[in-house]
Amino acid sequence: MLSRFDETPLPGQPLILVLGDDLDDEDHDLLFPALRALGVSVVRVHPHDLTVRMDDNAIGFSAAGIELNPSLVLGWVLDDLLPLGMAHLDAFAAAGIPVINHALTLFRAQDKAVCSAHLASHGIAGYSVITGRDPEALEKWLQETGRSVMKPLSGFGGEGLTLIDDPADARVAVDKLKNAPGSYYAVPYINNPGRDIRVYTVNHHPVFAMYRYAPDGGWITNVRAGGGIAMCPLTPEIASLAEKASRTCGTLIGGVDIGENTTTGGLVVYEVNSCPTLEPPVIEQVALFLADAARDYDSALRDWQPSVIYDTLDADPALFHPSKHAQLRR
Repeated sequence: MLSRFDETPLPGQPLILVLGDDLDDEDHDLLFPALRALGVSVVRVHPHDLTVRMDDNAIGFSAAGIELNPSLVLGWVLDDLLPLGMAHLDAFAAAGIPVINHALTLFRAQDKAVCSAHLASHGIAGYSVITGRDPEALEKWLQETGRSVMKPLSGFGGEGLTLIDDPADARVAVDKLKNAPGSYYAVPYINNPGRDIRVYTVNHHPVFAMYRYAPDGGWITNVRAGGGIAMCPLTPEIASLAEKASRTCGTLIGGVDIGENTTTGGLVVYEVNSCPTLEPPVIEQVALFLADAARDYDSALRDWQPSVIYDTLDADPALFHPSKHAQLRR
C-alpha cells in the first residue's frame, strides 16, 4: 500500500487526511506526531489508494478498507500525481469537506505560466514573461530581452532550467522548439548575489525564510541542485512581498521564491510553491494551523496567526532537517 496509516484514527478526534505520497516523509515524521500531540488524528492517503463512492445522497471515501470521514484534507500532490490528486480534492470539496491547498490552488502554483499570470495581474512579479508555442515570437522576445532563462511549465528542484546567454544559445533553443509538443516559458535572467530566498507562509503569514545559494560554478539556486542554505531573517519588505504573493495564488501553506535584483536593488517573485519541503520551524506552525482548521475551518482562516515569526538571525542548525545540515553555510 502506498498510503501511510501510522495509527488508526481515534473516535472523537478531528481527522486530517493528507493527500500525498512518501516524497515528504521527512516532513511527515515531524508533522504527524505534532498533530497527534494536539489531539488530532492524521493519515496520509496516496491518490492511487483512495476509493470514492457516490450517489445522490452522499459521497464516501475509503482507503485500505477503512472508511474515512476527514474533518480537513490537505492537498499535497504534484507532477504525475497532480491530475488525479486535483480530481480527488475537488471531490472532497464537493462533499463539503474543507480542503487546504485545494485543486485550483495546486494548479495555479504548479503551472509556472498560470502562477506568473496571477503575480503579474497584481504587479508583484517584477519582470516580463513569455509563454506559448510560436517559435518566432519567442525568438523576437529573446532578442529584445537578452540574457534569459527557459523553464519547463511544471516541475520542481531546479530541473530543466536552461540559461540563454547569447544569440547562439537563443538560436539553439528556438530550433529545438520548432518540433516540440508543448509550450515554452521564458523569463529574463535576474542579476542576483548568487542566491535566492525561500519564504514559507502559513495561512498567508510569512513565518520562516532561508537563503538558497547556487553551488560553486553554478547558477541554479535550489537545495536539490546541491547549493548551500542559511537562515534568512524575515525583513518587513520580504515578508510583505511574500504575503502578497501567497494571497495572490491562494496557498494557505506554501513557499514563495524571491530574488534580490542587484541591478535595480529591488525584490522580485520567481514563483509560488504549493507543495514545498518544510523545515522544522515551519512544521511547528503548520501543525498549529491545521489543528485549528480541523476544528473550525472558517475561524482558523479568519483568525489564525503564527505563534513565532523568525525575523532575527538564528544560526541554530536545528532550524533545518538533519539531511540538510551538510549544506548549511555559517
